[in-house]
Amino acid sequence: LSSFVNRPDEEDKLPLDIALSTKQSGIASTLIDHRANVDQSNGNGWNLIHLAIDRDDVFALEFLLDNNVNVNAFTPQEKNTALHLLADYPGLSPMAVKVIAKGANVNAQNSENFTPLHLAIQRGNGEFIDVLLEHGASTEIKSSAGFPPLWYALKALEDQTTGSNGKGTNLPEKLIAAGASVSTVCDKLGNSLLHFCAFNKLERSGLLLLEHSCDFRRANAKGETPLHLSAQWGLESMTRQLLDLGANANAQTIMSEENAIYRQTPLHLGILNRKIGVIQAIIQKYTHMEGDSIEKRPNLDLKNSEDQTPLSLALNQGLHDIAMDLLKGGGASVNVMSNKGLTLLHNAISQGDSEGAIFLLNHGADIDLKYANPKVGQEKVSMTMNGESPIELAIKKHLPSVVECLCRKGANLSVSSASAEVPLWLALTEDLDTAQILVQHGVDTDAWSLGPDHCLQTLLHKAIDENLEDIACFLIRAGCDLNSPRKEGPNGKGGEEAHDLMTPLHLCCQWGLEKTVQVLLEHGANINYRDVEGKTPLHIAIENSHHPIINLLLSNGRTLDLTTRDKSGLSPFATAMTFRNNMAAQSILAIHPQAAEQYDNRGRNFLHTAIMKNDLESVLFLLSIHVNVNSRTQDANLLTPLLLAIQTGNEMIVRNLILAGAEVEARNTSNQSGLHVAAENNLPVICGVLINEGVDVNALDNRENNALHLAVKEGHLEVIKVLLTESNINAQAINSKGRNPLHVLAVFGKENSSGVFDLLLESIPQFPINKPDLEGNSPLLIAYSKGNGNLCRSLVKSGAVLGSVNHEGISIFNSEVATKQLLYGLLDFLSAEPKWGEGDYCQECNAKFGITTRRHHCRHCGRLVCAKCSDKDTPILKYNLTKPVRVCDICADVLTVGPGMVGS
Repeated sequence: LSSFVNRPDEEDKLPLDIALSTKQSGIASTLIDHRANVDQSNGNGWNLIHLAIDRDDVFALEFLLDNNVNVNAFTPQEKNTALHLLADYPGLSPMAVKVIAKGANVNAQNSENFTPLHLAIQRGNGEFIDVLLEHGASTEIKSSAGFPPLWYALKALEDQTTGSNGKGTNLPEKLIAAGASVSTVCDKLGNSLLHFCAFNKLERSGLLLLEHSCDFRRANAKGETPLHLSAQWGLESMTRQLLDLGANANAQTIMSEENAIYRQTPLHLGILNRKIGVIQAIIQKYTHMEGDSIEKRPNLDLKNSEDQTPLSLALNQGLHDIAMDLLKGGGASVNVMSNKGLTLLHNAISQGDSEGAIFLLNHGADIDLKYANPKVGQEKVSMTMNGESPIELAIKKHLPSVVECLCRKGANLSVSSASAEVPLWLALTEDLDTAQILVQHGVDTDAWSLGPDHCLQTLLHKAIDENLEDIACFLIRAGCDLNSPRKEGPNGKGGEEAHDLMTPLHLCCQWGLEKTVQVLLEHGANINYRDVEGKTPLHIAIENSHHPIINLLLSNGRTLDLTTRDKSGLSPFATAMTFRNNMAAQSILAIHPQAAEQYDNRGRNFLHTAIMKNDLESVLFLLSIHVNVNSRTQDANLLTPLLLAIQTGNEMIVRNLILAGAEVEARNTSNQSGLHVAAENNLPVICGVLINEGVDVNALDNRENNALHLAVKEGHLEVIKVLLTESNINAQAINSKGRNPLHVLAVFGKENSSGVFDLLLESIPQFPINKPDLEGNSPLLIAYSKGNGNLCRSLVKSGAVLGSVNHEGISIFNSEVATKQLLYGLLDFLSAEPKWGEGDYCQECNAKFGITTRRHHCRHCGRLVCAKCSDKDTPILKYNLTKPVRVCDICADVLTVGPGMVGS
């Protein structure tokens, strides 16, 4: 039967529960009598007492208690006992006493470790709370979250959701009065109730705990005291109360996994979270603490792990009013340094905080603060770890307003950083607007410093050397030194740059910096300054073919000296010609037309020099600009360009000079024409050119030689041919010695003398081959005396008179020569009876012809001889003279014994 009375129906309702819920006490008693179980649970595991409380059923609850129900039974999931469930039903609070009387555990904990007291507080069930406290409920048991009942009472107080008992005492105070601890530590990090009040901004609750003397000095595992948290979350009243109670305002957080930044004071956290009231509370505390409490004052210069003081944090947050309070009311140091030797000013500038930096400067930040270098113990101007001063750092961070303020405050504008760059150079490379600020405050725009090979140079030199034209132009406009060259460095150091005397304008012309040249000229740079080689900027520009710069320099014609010569003697125009810079040369001539006519130290102008170098291109250029084509060299030779060109043998130059109007009749100091020069130098083509241009072919030089004389003298067969065949030159002209070209050939004849002679006779068959010169020498006599056998034979073959005698009585027969073999050979060479000689004297013994001394002729050689000198007779078969005829002694020997045996 018991199984039936304890079995639930189809709706999972127990018979006893149905009877109780319908208040059928008789049936309920009958069920009990028939062994109905008062602790029976339904399908959900809830016992009858749980179900009765859940429907707020006093009748059922009293019946069950009267029948000794198990008051400590708990629900299967939440593990709630009857007392836990009663917390939700204020109307059942009187029943709680009966439940407890039946042995209910007032400290039982459910699945979340909540006791009935925890739940009663959370539900605001004040009457039930009183019952529990009166029956010894514990105030220190912690929930799974780690909180005692007092925590939930504090939260309820803050929300003002709980009521009060009949005595008017609020709930937290009731718990405290019942013995609840106000300093309970609630988690493994060591956070107390006061910490959690601050965490959760339960300021009213926190103040209540402080009123009841909680432990306000306790720090959690991160080193945070309640004061840290109240400052962090802006709990001003709580902060003031903590400070009044003596909380340590200088306590600092410690390093932990959760703290990326540590060593934070409450003031740090207040500033970091922009809690103005808290910040002012701490500052005011500093101000009002006097006497024995001075060591307990908040230290406003403490640094966190990032080396930040409250002041630096305030500046970072833009809390300038707070920063001012820290300085004026709190005594914070504006010049406090980090462990790295950085001031607040450095930090503000590094972070790009212009307002903060200016604030510091306006409130006494020392821009020249010095610090001890820990390595060497020397004081230095405050700099960053990279050696940067505040002014340099502000420049690099592009903070012009800070730079302006630093300048007004008198920052040192000449201090070089570790990179050896002065502030102005840094500004120039970063931002020209910032550089302008420095200039306005009188910065040294030259800033002489070490340059290449330890020479000394200005910033302008440096900018030009690095092709930084914008910077160079800025410096020029700012009034820097425009004309100084680089100098020797310390102890005379410096390479070529220290001694080249090149001004900034020279350097710009060398590197092609057109814009910088323009600005230099606009500001009066010395355009005629000469470097160590005597070169002006124009020389340099021409050498490097920088035509826009050349034009800029030439446009300053009023001050430009185009006659300046360098140490090589070259003017700008000469330099243009040397470097084949025709464009530059043309530009110079447009300004200075006489530039092309300048002479060098050897007396030559540009046309002369170009001709001597066979530089056709330059010659053509000079001709195109209409230079004087007849200008003479100013040396001993006084040569015209045409004469020079003929000397060099350049046909094209000769032709172009003639086309340009060169005088073909021009003479040199020896009165030689171009034809003379061409003939003497074996230039047949040029001779032909001159002849075609109508040169006087019969012009005579100082020795009365014409061109043929000179050509014959040098044996220039081709020239002779041109002269004889292409002109009407007088081939029989005699010079000052009475010599015609044949005489000259006899005197100077070369190996080709026979060929020259043949050419003469070919051109002039009736050439007077026996005509004597002023000394009476015939060509044959001269050739014989010179030992020119070939010419002698050619002359003899052509009918030259063998016996001709000069004014000194010398003939080929008595001429003093080393050997007579040539004479004998010539006599033997005779193949026809020669012309007979004429005269008044015997050509052998010099006897004068008269009545007693008759004239005779040697029938072999044709000489005029006396009878005594021609007493031999012999036939001359080669002349077809078969009968003996009169011959001289020499011819007799030649005819009888042969030329090889004569004289032996």
